Amino acid sequence: MDIPFADLLLARYATRRAHAAGGVATLATLEIANVSRILLVLTTGLGDAVLSSPVFPAMRAALPRADIRLFIRKSWAGLFSADPDLSGVIPYYGKYRRFFATLASLRDFSPQLAVILHGNDPDIIPMALLAGSRWIVRVPTQGTRYTQLLSNRDRQADERTVAGWHYVENRLRVLDTLGVARTTVTPRMVLSPGLRARVARQVAARIGGRRYWAYHAFAADPYKVWPTSKARSFLGQALADFPDHALVLTGSGGDRDTLSKFTAGLDADRVLVLAGEQSIEEAAATLAGAACLVAPDTGVLHLAAALGTPVVGLYAPTFAALVGPRRAGARAVVIQKPQTCVPCVEKKCPYVPDNCMRQIAVEEVLAALGTALREAK
Repeated sequence: MDIPFADLLLARYATRRAHAAGGVATLATLEIANVSRILLVLTTGLGDAVLSSPVFPAMRAALPRADIRLFIRKSWAGLFSADPDLSGVIPYYGKYRRFFATLASLRDFSPQLAVILHGNDPDIIPMALLAGSRWIVRVPTQGTRYTQLLSNRDRQADERTVAGWHYVENRLRVLDTLGVARTTVTPRMVLSPGLRARVARQVAARIGGRRYWAYHAFAADPYKVWPTSKARSFLGQALADFPDHALVLTGSGGDRDTLSKFTAGLDADRVLVLAGEQSIEEAAATLAGAACLVAPDTGVLHLAAALGTPVVGLYAPTFAALVGPRRAGARAVVIQKPQTCVPCVEKKCPYVPDNCMRQIAVEEVLAALGTALREAK
């Protein structure tokens, strides 16, 4: 939601408040062991949220008695409600939406330290300051709006991300800034046993109790999506090759009509389209019960891997070495093809949907799925 001049007015007000209080406290004054209320901020996409999750156990291990709360986009809040390393979740509704109610919730918490793991919205840093945060830390600092409000603004090592490092490693650098030891480099998601059991019963009732694997067709960026013709061929062949398994298709409500066309003519008793039917936490529970997920570079792929589900990731314009899935206990399978345009123009790709993702062959995805299903038995 765009409000004219809101960014400028909020920045000026927050900066004035900071000056009146003697300025934002510098990193040199932070004694992390004495901090008892911490706000972790994640207000971007699902993949960003999942890949940032290794920060949680590290913060909890360093500060076992602290009140650590997650400020997260409302859409993903339910995914983190059962996380044992968090004391609570505060929902973020989007740029300036429910601004004053959200700020009131933050002020009720009154964090001493705000750690911006990923948040590009212009109201995030000012809200953290107005909520009472004495220290505000973000990595990277370069390109951040309101850099003057960051406690680590003068720390040269925090200026930019490290080229060639995986997203998770770059996200964990904020722990180095805080003087907190890393405990893991593997994302993990925790769902309540009750949720998992309820969703498992619901899915089983609709597919005759069969084991199932899942396919997620779409990504936020169309240039990452496997062409529809290949996906449709793959689904039909996979149902024929693996007759003991059912197929579950996930997605948003807007995907449902397209996915129904994908499945037209397939065995209706073994195909279940759940797109648009479930909350994000119910979809996560469905993925947790799957024998495998096949998906392009999208947040759902990272979510499944973090739940411990075997995954097959389809990559061409993006690089799994930098943004690939990580799964505890086993290697995530990635089919990686080269970019066919250099430089890649990403979101402006003129060849969607017939782009470099077409290099991925149906046969190699079938082989990867078959291996995953055999290992899952």
